[in-house]
Order: sequence, then structure tokens, then C-alpha cells
Amino acid sequence: MEPKTSIDDLATMVQKGFVTAAEENGRRFDGIEKRLDGIDGRLDGIDGRLDRMDARLGRLETDVNELRKEIVYRQEFEDALARIKYMERKLGIESGVE
Repeated sequence: MEPKTSIDDLATMVQKGFVTAAEENGRRFDGIEKRLDGIDGRLDGIDGRLDRMDARLGRLETDVNELRKEIVYRQEFEDALARIKYMERKLGIESGVE
């Protein structure tokens, strides 16, 4: 004949099961928390890098805008060369470029 399990024995077994499950969940949550802390650190690093890249991009945009002020577009340049060539012909100046 099998020994009978009392209600108290059954309650103790169930309680041990819950404690074991709670401890396991606690360990798992600790692991997840550590991983999230690592992810937070990595995201902070990425955020800093993006801030530096944004600053560099801003400087590049400023430089490009300054260069645009100095640019002579090809059509304008060719027009100026044609005018100079015309004036040289009228004045009888030989430029060496035909």
C-alpha cells in the first residue's frame, strides 16, 4: 500500500514548487536586467557618435555653402571666355588660344 500524502505534505510540495519557480524567474530577470544595462550602454555610445556625426555634417554643410559662393558655373565661365575672345579679336590681340 502506498503511503498517503497529507494536505500539509501537498501544501509543502506546492510551496516548494512556487519558491523554486520564483527563484528561477528572479535569476532570469536578473540576467535580462544585465543585458538591458549593456544595451543601454551601447545605445549611449551610439547616441554620442551620432551627436558627433551631426556636428561634423553641420560643419560640412557650412563649408559647402561657403564654396557655393565662390563657384563659377561652367555656362558662366564659357560665356566669359567667349566675350574675352571676342574682345581680343576686335582689339587685334593674339591670345594663343583658338
